[in-house]
Amino acid sequence: MVLQLLQMVGFLSVVFAVSMAVSYAITARNRKKLVLVPIPENTRVRMVGPGGAYRCYFIRQTKHGLVFSAPLQRDHYVPVRVGEMVMVQAPLADCIVTFRSSILSRNGETHEFTVALPERLRHVDRRVEKRDSSLNGAIVRVNGEAGRLVDLSASGAKLIVPGDVRPGDTVTVDLPMEFGTAYGWALETLPTACGRTIHREVRVKFEEPLSGLSSRSRRELYLGR
Repeated sequence: MVLQLLQMVGFLSVVFAVSMAVSYAITARNRKKLVLVPIPENTRVRMVGPGGAYRCYFIRQTKHGLVFSAPLQRDHYVPVRVGEMVMVQAPLADCIVTFRSSILSRNGETHEFTVALPERLRHVDRRVEKRDSSLNGAIVRVNGEAGRLVDLSASGAKLIVPGDVRPGDTVTVDLPMEFGTAYGWALETLPTACGRTIHREVRVKFEEPLSGLSSRSRRELYLGR
């Protein structure tokens, strides 16, 4: 009887040890999937969810997730729901970091919300695509205001605009001729002198790549040659 009891205790000990080992292995594997998100604190980001596109600031990374400030849409706070899937797009010095994740929690007082640590990050190199400067100086309209085009690529443009455009802001750009209207958001903005007034040099990322770009000079198209 005592021997059987000892055998049973030994068997249960083995089962417990195996269970702990399996649990540790699964946890360790899941931890390896989580990545350190290289977004500086206070970076203005664009977040796309079921309710549309928001802008907010990255506050900090914790062991539980990534904390962002209250999401704004057209300068109004929009509550997000726990469990919603969102896509985060953050501008860095030479690329755009994008990832998908889910909302873990939100603070009812500060409206800050926490997003789960992503398993994968996508880095989009802004320098890979050739920029066409043949339309440098062409008049465009940015959010209804007249501006100037500096260069253009299928996925974005550099513009000089008079308005107070900030990184993360959504923008509508009426481009010359056959390119039509492009929708996107500001990656970075820098003050620049334009005569006696201060404008902003804005790098814009388009939501959808432009079609119709070819090897033919854009200036030729613009001048109707």
